[in-house]
Amino acid sequence: MKTFCKTTLIGILLLICAYELQAQRGTEGLNRQMRVKDLLNTLTIVRNIDNVDYADTYDRTYLMYASANGYTQACRILIRRGADPNLQALDGVTAAMQASYNGHARILKLLLEKRVNLDMQSIDGSTALMLASQNGHTEIVQLLLDHGANLNLQASDGYTALMTSSQNGYADIVKLLLDKGAKVDMQDFNNNTSALIQSSLKGFTDVARLLLDKGANPDLQDKGGATALMTASMNGHAEFIKLLLDYGANINIKSADGTNALFLAALNGHTDIVRQLLEKGAKPDSQEADGTNALVINAKDGIADTIKMKLYKGSKPDLQFTERVTAMVRASQNGDLEAVELTAGKGPNSGTLDNSEKTTAFIHASPSGRLAIVKVSLSKDVHFDTRRTVRFTDVMVASLNGHPEVVKLLAENGAKLDLKSNDGTSALIFASQIGNFEIVKLLLEKGANPGLKDNEGKTALDYAGNSDIRSLLLKFGSPDIIRPE
Repeated sequence: MKTFCKTTLIGILLLICAYELQAQRGTEGLNRQMRVKDLLNTLTIVRNIDNVDYADTYDRTYLMYASANGYTQACRILIRRGADPNLQALDGVTAAMQASYNGHARILKLLLEKRVNLDMQSIDGSTALMLASQNGHTEIVQLLLDHGANLNLQASDGYTALMTSSQNGYADIVKLLLDKGAKVDMQDFNNNTSALIQSSLKGFTDVARLLLDKGANPDLQDKGGATALMTASMNGHAEFIKLLLDYGANINIKSADGTNALFLAALNGHTDIVRQLLEKGAKPDSQEADGTNALVINAKDGIADTIKMKLYKGSKPDLQFTERVTAMVRASQNGDLEAVELTAGKGPNSGTLDNSEKTTAFIHASPSGRLAIVKVSLSKDVHFDTRRTVRFTDVMVASLNGHPEVVKLLAENGAKLDLKSNDGTSALIFASQIGNFEIVKLLLEKGANPGLKDNEGKTALDYAGNSDIRSLLLKFGSPDIIRPE
């Protein structure tokens, strides 16, 4: 019988592979036939098998298999014949986890009748409740909570059911968890993110309102100092921002690298949000004291894989993203950023900077690896000291990214136009470098000094390759009649 079990299980697994292959080809009718055949084979096995807890080499049982695939009758037969619902596969997954992850409520009810342990955790710390919450299975969450599942358990990375449901915008589940006493401000172990910060990533305002009504701290910061207001501003979620401000969020709070909500909104060109923040008291130029790091990326923990996948195509596969990583990148033809040079903890090769078309990436890494990228044009022979912060202001990043409306708003609200980065570059010089006539004109009309020099003694005129910009700069102040700094 044991040989029969092994042979049959292999047959089922081969059938699954064939089923998935046909699914990719779009043959729905054949898919249904193969699924029916798989179900019938499974029923034959569970009715005749001597050992109902028989497991494969990965300790996966037929009960786990049937629970994952929604084979309710097969589960009923196995449970009636005495199958143990609390067995775990090598990865720690149980039948209840399989049913919860895949949304099979009827199967979960069968398992609950056998007093299944709902707080068992897989190797990565996941529970049935976390898996159901992550995938939006409201009925299953309700079942698990009604049967006493611990809603504040944390996975190995510190995530809770409340965090995963908030991250994915499942407001009904968030409400169920909160009503049952979920701790609203728990933070994960790697990045210290919270449910509110997770909800801010995609702007789930209904989720945020539930969390705030239960006392969530709107100013709670993750390991990098980012708040929900910062991530919402970075991603352009105006309604979410209004809600946070209504609940008293600190509009000028800074992250560890000096960024704040206004800076991130300006960086990404979210004009309406810049206006919204300024009207509520945001202060331009808050970066003057410390600034943000535009060259050295602190890539740690969960964001490392995202950085590699979304930004550094073709990067060195053996490079470890555990500490500081320096990157030089350039814009490709389709507008994506691609790696020119990537090194661990070292400064960029000076030869990389010789080409003015190449850029460096500014990255503000928020929870879950969400990235905001601004392309920063580099002038020839500019050498950054990677041990120091590269200071930018709100006006600088708006100018660099070609956001004239944002520049206008900031200038009209008291932004200091003539502040400089560490290398002496001003917003006007940046705008001249990238050749944006509209922003150059705007800055000059708002009082920017065309005679400001960078650390190499050059003005905006020296960097202007566009003849119209050169004429404009000369009109506002030729080299021999420039205003003093």
